[in-house]
Amino acid sequence: MKRFDLIAVASRLQTKVMGRPLVYAPRLTSTQDLAARLATRGWPEGAAVLAEEQTAGRGRQGRSWWAPPGGALLLSLLLRPTLPPSQARQLTIAAGLAAAESIEDVCAVPVELKWPNDLYIRGRKVGGILVESRLSPDGRALDHAIVGIGINVTVDFANQPALQAIATSLHVEASHPVEREVLLLTLLERWETRYEAALAGKPCHVEWASRLLWLGKQVLVVTPEGPLVGTAVGVSEEGALLIRRPNGEVEVIWAGEVFPVEREK
Repeated sequence: MKRFDLIAVASRLQTKVMGRPLVYAPRLTSTQDLAARLATRGWPEGAAVLAEEQTAGRGRQGRSWWAPPGGALLLSLLLRPTLPPSQARQLTIAAGLAAAESIEDVCAVPVELKWPNDLYIRGRKVGGILVESRLSPDGRALDHAIVGIGINVTVDFANQPALQAIATSLHVEASHPVEREVLLLTLLERWETRYEAALAGKPCHVEWASRLLWLGKQVLVVTPEGPLVGTAVGVSEEGALLIRRPNGEVEVIWAGEVFPVEREK
């Protein structure tokens, strides 16, 4: 396992806030968990937690995240955003764009975004975003938010038949070797720019929607209220999925799972 070259990262870091400081651990239960503990201890915005391996990595709705040691970029960023709780979803949108742009910068392969928080290349998942936030004691503001980003870099799914058909890695998709240090530096820079724009009230949902997996196609959305079928037409400024029903009405979806509808040939 090739470990991160932290000296190279520190010497080339160009950000003002993000990744300052950078906390590194070879093995953690989850970078999210450690970043949350640092938040409660008063660590500053921009602190980043990086790990080679997670023993209890998780995604949205508590799903597990599997990656062998040294095979993925596993990163969590501590934020103290001046955003109302109603706009917290903008962090997921901005992080998704930053991650997609970083992969394209480093690998020169197009990245799509699966609502609400997954990164896809050529129809297979390559990464995901997990944003967990905590409210202030009066519930009127965000005390902090933890943005977790996981990207498969050199993960080999050859011995993972359940994942092989649905997941991929950058070393498979790129035409050249991918160094995690370069991806990390690019991601921190891209994220800092996107985060500053979000705090300045510059929404990026239109850009996000332009990358939407199955945009303009029929999808099945399984929501807490039940399933529905319609055409994916975009996302709202707040991060909700917009689905046009057969009767022309547009449904606003805040929670659910999206699947393509296969048409008969």
